[in-house]
Amino acid sequence: MGGETSLELTIISAKDLYNVNIFAKMNVYAVVYITGNQDQKQKTHVDEDGDSDPTWNHRMKFMIDESATLQNRLTLVVKIKAVGMFGDKDVGEVHVPVKELLDGDYAGRRPLQFVCYQVLKPSGHPKGELSFSYKFVGEIRRKT
Repeated sequence: MGGETSLELTIISAKDLYNVNIFAKMNVYAVVYITGNQDQKQKTHVDEDGDSDPTWNHRMKFMIDESATLQNRLTLVVKIKAVGMFGDKDVGEVHVPVKELLDGDYAGRRPLQFVCYQVLKPSGHPKGELSFSYKFVGEIRRKT
């Protein structure tokens, strides 16, 4: 059994997002959580200038369960939303297995990994991409 491990993220930006507002500029934010642990849900600030190309550079940290990660049972979810007068609208979302991030961290424990993932619109069609950086802090004992 391992010790405490955390996943530190910086939600950097998105580009070419689906515009859910017909006539107005979008004010966009992201809601981030790891499946199975909704109480750690976090939000970025609202970008009021970027429209379909928002920038946040928002740092957040999640405690992760080592065994669930190694068994590929945890998924990082980023839901991108636009502020709306009658309720916020879903712009798109990204789902990334936490194990995929861990595998991308290569045993060397690099200081920071930068990745880019396709954003899926509510219809399931791809539109835009999300960029973020991440690192794992703490020990995960991988089977060799």
